[in-house]
Amino acid sequence: MRSSWAALVRSGPALVRHARLASGCVLFTYLTLHFLNHSLGNISWQAMERGAIVAEWIWRGPVGTFALYGAFAVHLLLAFWALYARRHLRMGATEALRYGLGLLIPPLTIQHAVALRVAWSYFDIHRVYQHVLFNIWVTSPQIAGLRQVTVLFVAWLHGCIGLHLYLRLKPYYRRLAPFLLAFAVLLPATALLGVFQGARQVEEKVRLDPAWQAEMSETGGGGDAAVEALLNGVVYWLWAGYAGALVLVLLARGVRVLVERRGGGVRVRYPDGRVVRIPVGLSVLDASRRAGIPHAAVCGGRARCSTCRIRVLTGLDRLPPPAPAEIRALTRTGTDRAVRLACQLKPTSDISILPLLPPDVTVREQEQVGQPEIGVERFLAILFVDIRQSTQLVEHRLPFDVVFLFNRFCEAVGSAVLAAGGMPTQFSGDGVMAIFGIDSAADEACRQALLAARLIDRQLSEMSRSLAEELAQPIAVGIGIHGGEVIIGTMGYREHSAITAIGDTVHVASRLQELTKEYDCQLIVSEAVGRMAGIALDDYPSHEVQLRGRDAPLTLRVIDNAAALGWVSSADTGIENAPVTQPSADG
Repeated sequence: MRSSWAALVRSGPALVRHARLASGCVLFTYLTLHFLNHSLGNISWQAMERGAIVAEWIWRGPVGTFALYGAFAVHLLLAFWALYARRHLRMGATEALRYGLGLLIPPLTIQHAVALRVAWSYFDIHRVYQHVLFNIWVTSPQIAGLRQVTVLFVAWLHGCIGLHLYLRLKPYYRRLAPFLLAFAVLLPATALLGVFQGARQVEEKVRLDPAWQAEMSETGGGGDAAVEALLNGVVYWLWAGYAGALVLVLLARGVRVLVERRGGGVRVRYPDGRVVRIPVGLSVLDASRRAGIPHAAVCGGRARCSTCRIRVLTGLDRLPPPAPAEIRALTRTGTDRAVRLACQLKPTSDISILPLLPPDVTVREQEQVGQPEIGVERFLAILFVDIRQSTQLVEHRLPFDVVFLFNRFCEAVGSAVLAAGGMPTQFSGDGVMAIFGIDSAADEACRQALLAARLIDRQLSEMSRSLAEELAQPIAVGIGIHGGEVIIGTMGYREHSAITAIGDTVHVASRLQELTKEYDCQLIVSEAVGRMAGIALDDYPSHEVQLRGRDAPLTLRVIDNAAALGWVSSADTGIENAPVTQPSADG
């Protein structure tokens, strides 16, 4: 029983996030349908009325009422809880804007909700679009009209920011972002235009029909001064209740701070020698923020991005175990037990830590977080390609022409590698290194590397033909391929970091590329690559060479031209329709 309760406590933050997301999606759906209904005003205010019939059927039925007001209550309570639970109020501009807008929504919506829903539920006053348009455009445009427009756009912006913060770490978000942005801008603009057009039509009808104006004044106001006074009283009490609840949350924060200060705390030591004392129950990320120490946290501390991760240098054995959300985030990075998420780790004793990512890491750089950061060992196929006689190639050329030529070369090789399923990792002017097997098995990695060699030959042949007038002779290259266990990780400094591989296998592949000069061929492949790929290379000359630093000789296959690997097809590699970008003649 105790273990079940402990598991529930550890999963509490994840449950809160799911509840916030679910309730927010319900409210955002309501707002989207509301805007769509407003947009019907571009047709006529009668069209808005017909659309409202459908909206009332959805949201005023028992299921819709429970979903809408339940979601609003949950979202508001979680907002108060988040305000109380935050150990500091330091946050990024986007998150601060989201919080501020969220706190503005209830006081701005109370009067509208009472005038429509409470009046309908308890006093049978059914105000529809013509009444609302009459009130915000004819009766009180400066107050009611401005308030309605404000609350709609405050709520819409709050919802859009919330969805952006949730989706920005998803791998598909960058592709969808332009379409979502267009939707986020065009829908409220269309809705505002619809309200404007519908209100103008109501104003015109009022001007032409004084009797209708009198009817609107009576039915729109409820026709009973006592009822209106009661509804206004409800509005004032709800405003006062909301303000009181907000004040109570802030007072509770102050009481908690006093209790924590009297209860002692733990010390967190940073690599530069700074020591931050925090109360038990505070996370390491909160400790950094409280002390003004920059600390990466792309997702805002929700255990979704892993950019806040740290290595615990001392005190590891005395730490509480990671919660399920932290385990899921760290599993993607392939780290050891000493690496924890600063946003989730709440130490109960003194610790020393080392942040593992720069504090200014961006969302785009976060996309590489799933790749090995500290370093893992695995089988990869390594390919090196280098331009032959590059010195003669650039002689008597203008600097601009040289840069253009090598950029075209890198484009041709890089597109071939990507088409085969590999990743180009190093561009050194007249040479490229590529790796295969990050996300595939060893046999497929070797087949991908062989396919890449053939595609490189095809790409460079196309490039030489398109630049025939610029080149005295076709571009010639040497390619070396070897496979084996390497250490792969993200190496470098800040934004200059890149995924690369190190180890004996890399040096061997580079040496095989250099041997293409000695054997006067385009491609040299180690026997191990052909054997691992399951492809017989018996038709090609075999040699045993002794490479520097290796005890045993290496058997290699000499292939005059990579085009001879025509039988290495996309079917052999498991890649369907491997596309290759053809260089254009105009660059």
